[in-house]
Amino acid sequence: MEGNAPTTPVLIVGGGPVGLALAAELGWRGIDCMLIEQTDGVIATPKMNEVNLRSMEFCRRWGIADTVRDCPFPWDYSMDVAFMTRLGVELGRQKRPSKRDQKPGPLSPETFQICSQLWFDPILRRHVETLPSVTLAYRHRLEEFCQNADGVTAHITNLTTGARDIVRAGYLVACDGANSAIRESCGIDVGGDKILGRPVHLYFKSPDFAEQVGFERAVFILLIDEAGAWANVRAIDPAQGLWRLMIIDTPEDFDRENIDMDAQMRRATGRDDIEVEWAGVSVWTRRGVVASRYRDKRVFLAGDAAHQVSPTGALGMNTGLGDAVDLGWKLAANIEGWGGDGLLDSYEVERRAVGARNVAMTTGFHQDHSGFQAPPAINDTTPEAEAARKALGEKAVHIIGAMFRTDGLQLGYVYEGSPVCIPDGSAAPEDASDIYVQTARPGARAPHAWLADGRSMLDLFGRAFVLLRLGDDAPDGSALAGAAASRGIPFRIEHIIDREIAALYEARLVLVRPDGHVAWRGDVMPDDCGQVMDRVTGIKPPG
Repeated sequence: MEGNAPTTPVLIVGGGPVGLALAAELGWRGIDCMLIEQTDGVIATPKMNEVNLRSMEFCRRWGIADTVRDCPFPWDYSMDVAFMTRLGVELGRQKRPSKRDQKPGPLSPETFQICSQLWFDPILRRHVETLPSVTLAYRHRLEEFCQNADGVTAHITNLTTGARDIVRAGYLVACDGANSAIRESCGIDVGGDKILGRPVHLYFKSPDFAEQVGFERAVFILLIDEAGAWANVRAIDPAQGLWRLMIIDTPEDFDRENIDMDAQMRRATGRDDIEVEWAGVSVWTRRGVVASRYRDKRVFLAGDAAHQVSPTGALGMNTGLGDAVDLGWKLAANIEGWGGDGLLDSYEVERRAVGARNVAMTTGFHQDHSGFQAPPAINDTTPEAEAARKALGEKAVHIIGAMFRTDGLQLGYVYEGSPVCIPDGSAAPEDASDIYVQTARPGARAPHAWLADGRSMLDLFGRAFVLLRLGDDAPDGSALAGAAASRGIPFRIEHIIDREIAALYEARLVLVRPDGHVAWRGDVMPDDCGQVMDRVTGIKPPG
């Protein structure tokens, strides 16, 4: 096909959840793109199981939140997190409602969901297949690429036919995982190994496993014995009896080719009569690293290619979805001609800081697992053993359980120092993993509140810049609208009378970007509306 090479504005390499999310974001905006994935897309051993609040808000935007909620994870199954010495001997429990009992809280119109990658990737894929501007090509492998000022030329092999193709693209996005060949080709380092551990996932099938072993249902169980916090058990698909036993860490010389899985199950249950069907093994390395750069001219990194986040806190895939949304609207703006190159530069400024933040916090969660050795005779039935279990459980729920209390991590990231957000001099909010206080400070996610018609404020944002006029006496926004129109910038004005919402946003005028983050706010119109629009679209740098 070299003589008749296809052309696409964006070539996405990697068809995991981040690549599919970027295709969904671009396709939702009507931007032509092509995604290639060297596998057939079938997930044998799922790495991801939780879709957090912010990711569910993105799914809400794409129109698939209900589909994610309706995934096969049982509606009545407890999403509790339990701490046990062995399965059936409980230390403590962090309660989380089942899907049936979930209700949105005051911070988001959505609730987090248990939706294994077994289901989440196919949900994204089916959705992307409905978008006419997206081309999906499974069993296609990137062999090499080169770039110049005009674009990227990629050499691709069709692994089904063996044919070699050339694709010319305006931009290339590497969603090709932790061992990204594209990142390596661009000479981008990740700051060394920074190995946090060498876990092993053991997948097994067992109908009614909780009932068979004899423990109260929980979706995640951390096991602590005399040697410390050594393993966890996750319910992946309880309806089909699919579970995962993870050995949290193994020594460097651990023989991973000859694992005695039955011995690990005996240790987890304290019994030798539990029979399971072993369904797979996944050996991996836990790292906490961030790429030194997220961009090399016309090549961008996203997801695990850009950052490797310890799964403690369930932020790996969810951080990647944030990358996809941030990059997606900026690529669209550039391709449609109303966004400047400064907008593309801001992707690294904004998302690399989030990657570093999430790596630091989840690494801390992992390190919190240390120092939790159970005392001898912890499983006895004596009053002393019962008191010891209670004390250890309270400590574990408080310290290790923090990785399941992450509203601040999920929603509280702010694009501090972004060149396309205009600071207003307000103080930066406390960056806590567990606490999230909504703020409309520039760079922050615009706050959620319910409108009288049943929509969330978040439902107003997505396809355009939105100027919120808040309160009865909000200034007219026509000058900003005119500046946007003259530059071809999609722009809309929303007048919100509700006093509580106006108080939440703390300004009479708030300009919200297509990704739902605040770009500017004030009580009066800017002196130079054109300058504001040039700044927030990356046409003119600050200063």
